[in-house]
Amino acid sequence: MDYIPRLRPARYLWWKTIRDTIETEGPKVGLTVAEITAIKATATDQCAKMEAADAADNAAKGAKTSEKEATRVNQLAIRAAVRNIKTRAAYPGSGVEGTLGLKGAESTFDPSTFKTVLTLTVLGNQVKVDFTKGECDCVAVYARLRGTLGWTKLGLDSESPYYDTRPLASPGTPEVREYMARGVINDEEIGIESDIVSVAFGG
Repeated sequence: MDYIPRLRPARYLWWKTIRDTIETEGPKVGLTVAEITAIKATATDQCAKMEAADAADNAAKGAKTSEKEATRVNQLAIRAAVRNIKTRAAYPGSGVEGTLGLKGAESTFDPSTFKTVLTLTVLGNQVKVDFTKGECDCVAVYARLRGTLGWTKLGLDSESPYYDTRPLASPGTPEVREYMARGVINDEEIGIESDIVSVAFGG
């Protein structure tokens, strides 16, 4: 069995232990100063890279959350502004409708048959759930462990992706998670359940 842990959180702690204790433990087996320095540099570099990756993931998640809220607020504001523009007497013949893109394409969206499509990606200690939204207000995301019955509603998301940040059900034990979702309009789920997709998650 490999002595380097397979799961990322445990692997980081392993590298951190090497980094923090090699100067004390190395002399016990006769390592030279140069050997100890090289091992510490290797472990320090690995820890730094993992910490940078975690910081980038957290920053990206924060930026995405900020973007979603800005989108919600700004779309309300711009829709109000466009409604005002369209009340102006000069609007019909002004040409601004085409220039500013104020006319939407004719919709073929059918809420009764809408079916979102899910794509899963494991990013560190979370699962990224990408989804299609069509003309729904948002999507309701559900999950369960493979082999269990019933779904747990994780939440609603108005912009893809959704991040499942839950820890492992049993710490240290990898699991297979299954996901399903449905579109939501006016706070009611509509359409057809998505296909069930699954991913192996190690925490």
